[in-house]
Amino acid sequence: MRLKRLFCLMLLVAVACKAAAQQADGHLRLVFAGDLMGHMPLHKAAQQSDGSYDYEPCFRYIKDYVESADLAILNLEVTLAGKPYTGFPCFSSPDAYAAAARDAGFDIFATANNHSVDKGRRGIERTLRILDSLDIPHLGTYADEQQRIESYPLIVSRNGIRLALLNYTYGTNGINVPKPNIVNLIDTVQMLQDIEKAQRYGADFIIALMHWGVEYQRHNNKEQQSIARWLFDHGCGAVVGAHPHVVQNLTIDANPDNDRYPEPVVYSLGNFFSNQQDEDCNGGIMFELELLKQGDKTEVYSCAYMPVFVHRAVVDGGRRQYRIVPSSDAMSYPEIYDVKGSELSRLERFDRSTRDLLLGCQADIGNLYRIQEIRFYDKAQPAKRRRQWLPYLDNWTPFYGFPLRRVAWRSRAF
Repeated sequence: MRLKRLFCLMLLVAVACKAAAQQADGHLRLVFAGDLMGHMPLHKAAQQSDGSYDYEPCFRYIKDYVESADLAILNLEVTLAGKPYTGFPCFSSPDAYAAAARDAGFDIFATANNHSVDKGRRGIERTLRILDSLDIPHLGTYADEQQRIESYPLIVSRNGIRLALLNYTYGTNGINVPKPNIVNLIDTVQMLQDIEKAQRYGADFIIALMHWGVEYQRHNNKEQQSIARWLFDHGCGAVVGAHPHVVQNLTIDANPDNDRYPEPVVYSLGNFFSNQQDEDCNGGIMFELELLKQGDKTEVYSCAYMPVFVHRAVVDGGRRQYRIVPSSDAMSYPEIYDVKGSELSRLERFDRSTRDLLLGCQADIGNLYRIQEIRFYDKAQPAKRRRQWLPYLDNWTPFYGFPLRRVAWRSRAF
């Protein structure tokens, strides 16, 4: 009887919190993707007989998921400097590459990274012009100081929430930024001014997109951790990182020494799309963050991740085609994604390694506090997809001595 009463009480709490969520002033669901690289094999595989480029197959299997977000953001780690197109170490990709990412549902491109100055002033300025011509909002690099003043921080108002985005890089591979161009560098003096500016502009929530860390290291270093804590201490609500080309650990509690919660940090999303074939480099994660605004307070409502793998398919009698696929689903239904043989083995190793890392780095914080993995069945097989009403826990509040989070009910692909 006592358990029955407790269950009824918890159900009442859930219903009340569901009603509160429905009365929220704003709700925003964001999806972040990692490094969009420009290695030449990717472009050669997309080149058509007439010389044009078709990247639609590359994004086909994650497009539905990306488009479902209110805002989708990726790290554009190439320049659009025009011909001749080049890959590593100095990237210049076809304009169609950016257009395809936009058509796949990505709304905002971050451009501050170590390859921002690969093609000098021409590369910086032409990239900005092409993104503008494609109606793609962007942040991180600027033609001059005036452009930065007018457009940074990037403020986006959507679904009743005023969001501010910041973007910084640790450096530009030793290449000096040509004047009057600007690439946002990690500098706490400048970052504090930018955060304060975002607050003056009425931002409800501030997210920092950081290009940092050590390449191919699976865990953050002390510098990343220190910068993340500094960002939270000075007004940011979430931090999303890129650059190492592998997935790094994530946390919901960036600084356990304070009483602020949650503080979500993804230290590295890994590669979103690349031709890097080393184990752990052939994929990354997409990070999902939901914000809820009630009154004058905007908080993290939920967060989750989805591993994605770069599948090297063989089509048309031997031609290579690169495809981004959700790894969990591709393992469950390899026939849908045409993954087989050695590619399926590579996919399984990537998925297992990524899951072990992300579960392991959260093992000491308990189930209630974990950032969960989500699964997404592609619309190519609607019979394989089903939607359920699931209890989703958020907003960490005590309940009879237990750190129970508020329960909100919502439909989610599962």
